[in-house]
Amino acid sequence: MTSAINGGAIASALFGRSGLSTSKPYPKFRVLLALDGEGLSRLVLAKAVSHCVRLTDRLDILLVNSPREPTSVLWRLLLTLEHSGIDYRLTSTEGDLGGQILSYLNRFQGITLVLVDSVAPLERSIGGAMTRLRAQGYRFVPLSPQRPERTAPLTPIGNTDA
Repeated sequence: MTSAINGGAIASALFGRSGLSTSKPYPKFRVLLALDGEGLSRLVLAKAVSHCVRLTDRLDILLVNSPREPTSVLWRLLLTLEHSGIDYRLTSTEGDLGGQILSYLNRFQGITLVLVDSVAPLERSIGGAMTRLRAQGYRFVPLSPQRPERTAPLTPIGNTDA
């Protein structure tokens, strides 16, 4: 199965290391999947599994603001991880996603990659801390396509309708 996965190229692209190839074993990274339970998406979780299969055999999952009732989407994620041979630790907590990620990274050393639905809300929430974490070598990878920021509609200058 690993011969069909281009893990070396992914690791090289994410971490800027050269000399990695799929013909030789590549280093596995410790990954944190940070999820906001208020907006679990089947597409995002499928992308998370795809990344994890290529990059790690050990996944930390941080579920912030978990849904009141267990969802089939989360159940499928855990089942897929088990079938893919990925060991995981699921931690559930309440609060601000950005703040909880910072707390988790402080408690558990060795994580180098953080998978999130979108980076933009985190940058607004913990922007300065993210800059410091990136300088220390942490990588934040968005799983959702990045959408451009919405702006107010343009109004013509000198509108004479008033």
